[in-house]
Amino acid sequence: MKKRSIILLLLLCVLLAIPQAASANAPAPDPLSVKIQCRNVEVGTVMNAMFAGEDGVFHPDTIYGARTVQREDANEYFRRSDSDTQFYLEITRPDGTVVQSNTLPITPNGVYRYDGKTNVLTDRTGSLDTTCIGDVFLFLLTLLLEILAAFALTILIEFLVGLCFKMKPFRYIIIANLITNIPMNIVLLILSGFTGSVGYWIALVVLETVVVLVEYLFYRCKYPQRKRWFVLLFTLAANAASLAAGLLLFQLVF
Repeated sequence: MKKRSIILLLLLCVLLAIPQAASANAPAPDPLSVKIQCRNVEVGTVMNAMFAGEDGVFHPDTIYGARTVQREDANEYFRRSDSDTQFYLEITRPDGTVVQSNTLPITPNGVYRYDGKTNVLTDRTGSLDTTCIGDVFLFLLTLLLEILAAFALTILIEFLVGLCFKMKPFRYIIIANLITNIPMNIVLLILSGFTGSVGYWIALVVLETVVVLVEYLFYRCKYPQRKRWFVLLFTLAANAASLAAGLLLFQLVF
């Protein structure tokens, strides 16, 4: 691959990775994330989620905190703890009025809708608003951008590791991640809607192990001049670096 082509590809990866770092309103898939679709909510309304476990003692979200609604149809995110089983919304309207929504049970990676006119919270997990084609398009576009952003970030990090290990030609790093990274992130997106925190992390560890094994075998074939231990070391270093960068980025942004 020519040097100019590599530079252009890296620039494209940077552009694709920007949404991953810049959109604080769209977290990466997180089993503990609670998404609120706002409808008919006045701009300037302060919204906070109150969570409780089996003991029924409610506590506010201390991770994302209270959110100020910027648009009537905004999406707001909160984060529960692994032991929480129910929640409600505490709403402070622009005129100072404080109201409380109904209480709902929690589902993993839940999606809920709050209507400001009726003060009703409904569970929308696993459903799409087919009456609004814009919602469907935005949902699919968000999934696509999350997958592409994760792939771009991985390519950037593993390319830098490849430079350190002098793994030429670099195109094999891109091909290896096309085979492993995109399918892995699709599976994680699907699992994030059905599993809790522990299950999600177990799945991540298992999938990362499979990815390392597949990429090691792939690099063994494509870099036959390299010793096996060197290829294994590069594979482990590249995947550890990309995984650490993704987790660190998530912590910094959210």
